[in-house]
Amino acid sequence: MSEYTFPEIPAQQELDEHNVPFANRDHCAAHLITYYKCLDKGTSFCTKPKDEFYKCQYFSLKNRLAQAKH
Repeated sequence: MSEYTFPEIPAQQELDEHNVPFANRDHCAAHLITYYKCLDKGTSFCTKPKDEFYKCQYFSLKNRLAQAKH
């Protein structure tokens, strides 16, 4: 599997517009906004954006744990 690339962190205004919780304003916030937009459409087919968000969270955790070991 290739190296995971984190998306760019959205601007503060965009985070505020989509009511992203402060705890989630990190490298994965862009995926969370995409997930929120999907939910706002009223559809229940939001598994792909949700999975992308959790995948990003997983790699973010792996990076933090690797840094903590050093």
